[in-house]
Amino acid sequence: PMDLSNLSTEIDLATTLDRLCGDSALLLEILDLFLDEFATEQTHLLGRVHVGDYAGLASKAHYFKGVAQNLGLLKFLPEVQLLEQAAKQNDSSSCFQALNSLHEIACRILAIRKNMQAA
Repeated sequence: PMDLSNLSTEIDLATTLDRLCGDSALLLEILDLFLDEFATEQTHLLGRVHVGDYAGLASKAHYFKGVAQNLGLLKFLPEVQLLEQAAKQNDSSSCFQALNSLHEIACRILAIRKNMQAA
């Protein structure tokens, strides 16, 4: 099987692989789709804060929270929960802060993935 140990700082591998019946290729496939989707969505998420569309932001955050839970994303999940809370409280500075953290975490996971493919 593929060595996923590089991802262990970001993903609860045991639980997530258990959920996916040990299919590491599937885990990577879902992870890559998620990273793609989040990268695409990120500008829109920031835009929603700028225009004050907190309901739309909360609903998107809730969606990404579900995906993050399924993937066992250890660092992404708590931040996206903070984003959802901040959006529900119409707290723009906390929204920006959480989005900034999520961006950094996503970039870090992406960098780990690129290294894995280069190996």
